[in-house]
Parts: sequence; C-alpha cells; structure tokens
Amino acid sequence: MNESLHSAVKVETQLCQACGLCCNGVIFANLALQPGDDTARLQSLGLPVRSLHSVLRPPHLAQPCAAFDGCRCRVYTDRPQYCRQFECVLLKSVKAGRTERTAALRIIRTARERADKVRRLLYALGDTDEQLPLSARFRCTGKRLSEGDLEEGTAETYGELTLAVHYLNLLLGEAFYPGSVERDT
Repeated sequence: MNESLHSAVKVETQLCQACGLCCNGVIFANLALQPGDDTARLQSLGLPVRSLHSVLRPPHLAQPCAAFDGCRCRVYTDRPQYCRQFECVLLKSVKAGRTERTAALRIIRTARERADKVRRLLYALGDTDEQLPLSARFRCTGKRLSEGDLEEGTAETYGELTLAVHYLNLLLGEAFYPGSVERDT
C-alpha cells in the first residue's frame, strides 16, 4: 500500500472510530439495504432486518445498529453496501484537504456532546429507550408530553430538549449529512 493511501485509510479509521454517529442513531433512523446485501447473512450475524414487504420501502436495519459496539462495527467485513460506501461530509472534507484532521475531531467531539445532552434531557423526561434513534425518541417524547398537562419543570426541560435537538441538527446538517452544501474552509 502506498504511503498516501495508507495515510488516507489511517485518517478515515481514526475519524470514524472517534465518531460513530452514522451507526448510533444520531444521523440515521434506519439504513436501507441495497441489492446484493445478503439479508440472511446479516440476520445470522444478529442484525434485525426489518421488512415491510413494500416496493416503496426496501428491507432495512433500524438504528442504532445492533452491530455498533463503542464506535466499532462487530460485522465490519460483512457490513451492508451502504455502510461500505457511506462517507459523511466531514470525512469527505478531510480527505479533500478542506478540513484539518484536528478540526474534524473537534467537530466530532462537539456533535457527540450535543447528542449526549439530548440523551440526558430525554432521560430526564422519562424516555429511556436506547433502541430508538434520537429523532424518533424526540418525536415520541414530544407527542407524549403534548397529550398531558405539563408541569413547569417538565415544560422547561422540554424547552431545553427542543433547543438541544435544534443545535445538534444544525451541526449535523452542516458537517455530516450527505448532500449538505460543502463550504470552503
């Protein structure tokens, strides 16, 4: 392996293992399986493949991914095609030389801190379902709270949660989402 390719793989590994947002339910709510993905193999590896038997919605893996283990993938060599091909905007920016590795690591740390704040606030509001993506947890909590009378403290915590989700989504949209407008840095 030549030096520049080895360096690129090292940077990618370092950033991805520091991040994990594409696997832990922060960036994606689910991952659509692609033609060529071995559904039976994925299920045998412990991944719950969900299928609605719909042409409009192919089989998918819910997030957070069951194979996600502390920023590492337990089924890395057998991971689905989308996982093999996905690169967030931040990783692409680092690879293209527009963002320094240290700056990218700071962005990742900030995004993880914001996601942790959202999780803490959800927990404070009674949501402990770590098996759902953050976006679904936020929606369910909002719906549950809107169906009852909010006490002042609960309303204040929900307001904090709403702002925390907003700030997390701003950062995700700017630095991570595919299709985001890339800025020159």
